[in-house]
Amino acid sequence: MISSKEIKELREKLGATQTEFAKALGISFSTVSRWESGQAQPTDTQEEQLDALKQLLENQDIDERKLKKMLGLMGIGGVIATAIIAGFTISTPWGAAMTSLIKKSTHAGKILDLFKKNKKPNKTQE
Repeated sequence: MISSKEIKELREKLGATQTEFAKALGISFSTVSRWESGQAQPTDTQEEQLDALKQLLENQDIDERKLKKMLGLMGIGGVIATAIIAGFTISTPWGAAMTSLIKKSTHAGKILDLFKKNKKPNKTQE
């Protein structure tokens, strides 16, 4: 079970306000506030969504600012799709259905590249 502290840390790592975080997750600001204060817990599905987001943020190649922007644009469904593309397992029926669709896509790797940090090419010595 994800703790209130972990939820707050996840939101802060994204650099999102409670309002921004709530909007991206498709929930109310007050729900995020209650989660962070320990007055309420996410549902199993919400917890799985938060876990997918947490796994993405733990990936060293993922740029948090880009992920925050895409989360704002795509919502949690987009984040879950991205987590699936990155190879994370989402075990809910909805996640399993998305996994099946995404694995059939030939563009999945290109989608994940949208979130990766820009890396400077290595200069070779001549």
